[in-house]
Amino acid sequence: MNTQILEEIGLTKTEIKIYLALLKLGQSTTTNIVRKAEIHASKVYEFLDKLIQKGLVSYVIKSNKKYFTASDPSIIKEFLHEKVSEINEQEKEIDMILPRLAEIRREAEETIHSEIYEGLRGVKSVYEKILSTLKKGETQYIIGAPRIANELVEGYLLEWHRRRIKKGIRCKYIYDSNARDYGKVREKMQFTQVRYLPKGNVSPMWIEIFRDYVAISHIKGRNAVLFLIHDREIAKGYLDYFGLIWNVSRE
Repeated sequence: MNTQILEEIGLTKTEIKIYLALLKLGQSTTTNIVRKAEIHASKVYEFLDKLIQKGLVSYVIKSNKKYFTASDPSIIKEFLHEKVSEINEQEKEIDMILPRLAEIRREAEETIHSEIYEGLRGVKSVYEKILSTLKKGETQYIIGAPRIANELVEGYLLEWHRRRIKKGIRCKYIYDSNARDYGKVREKMQFTQVRYLPKGNVSPMWIEIFRDYVAISHIKGRNAVLFLIHDREIAKGYLDYFGLIWNVSRE
C-alpha cells in the first residue's frame, strides 16, 4: 500500500509503521508492536505518545500493563480536517502580517547603499571592485573619462586593463575631448569601444557604471573622491544616460 499521502498530511514514517502494525495486531503491547513494525524499542513510547495526541491510537491498562489499539481509520479524515482548519487559521494570521512584510520590503527597496572612497588608492579600490564584480561578457561604462585621471594612474590602469581583457570584461568609454591620446591607446585594446565628447567638453569628474553600481568620481590636484552607489534602479538610470551621450559622442 502506498502510504505517501499519510506522510503528506503530517505523519512520520515511524508513526505510519506503528499505526499499520496496530491495525493488524488489534490490541497489543509494545513488545509485539516493536516486532511487527520493525522499529527500535527505545523509540516506541515516544511515537505512540505522538499518535495518541493525534487521536490515532488509544490505550487501556490491564494488570499494570498498557495495551494499545489503533483508532478507526476514518479518524484520519478528521485529522486531515483539523490540519485544514489549522492552515486556515494560519492563513488568517499571514493575511494580518502581510502588509507589514510588504512595508519592510518597500523600506529596503528605498534604501540607497553608498560608500565614499578617497585618494588615488580609493580610485584603485573601486577599479578592483569592478574587476571582481563583473564577469566575462559584462561591460563597464564610463562617461567623461578625464585626462588628469589617466595622467595620475595610467601605469596602474594599463595593468588593470590587461587583467580586465584576460577576464573577458568589455568596456565602453566616452573620453573627454582633450584625452584622445589616452583614448587611442584604449581603442587598440580587445573588448573595448571608445568615443569622445565634443571638443571643449573637459571636466575633472567622471561617471562609471558597472552592473548595479554607479561611481561618481572627482579629482582635484592629486586628490580624488569617489561616491559609490549600489542600487539597481539608479544604475539603470545612469546607463540610460550613458546611452544618450554615447549616441551623440564622436568616434
